Amino acid sequence: MNALRILILCISAALVCTSLRMVHPQIATAVGLAAGIAALMLSVDDMRGLSDAIAGLEAYTYREDGTQLQLLKICGIAMIAEFASDICRDAGENALAHRIDVGIKIGIVVLALPATVQIMERIAGLLP
Repeated sequence: MNALRILILCISAALVCTSLRMVHPQIATAVGLAAGIAALMLSVDDMRGLSDAIAGLEAYTYREDGTQLQLLKICGIAMIAEFASDICRDAGENALAHRIDVGIKIGIVVLALPATVQIMERIAGLLP
């Protein structure tokens, strides 16, 4: 049901922003930002469920090396970066939004390197 609430909130905010953008573009940006924050707050319970599910995967891997925590960090960073990038695009700062996208992609690759190295080591251990 949260998805439906978020959908209604965002569509309503988009309609309000569209009507305000011609007269008061700054207020339209603020309304869009507030709606985005409200949508994130509505999805907190779902994020906790996702976090618990990923933590439950640890039982199947028989390892406690922090890989699941890294996965959660990567997901969180990607979501926050997309939110920030969308805000910049809405404000008309496409170049800044692109810089956020590039910077976050580099950060995600850096966070994923330890898991990638572990996977490569396991594959190398399987080869004769």
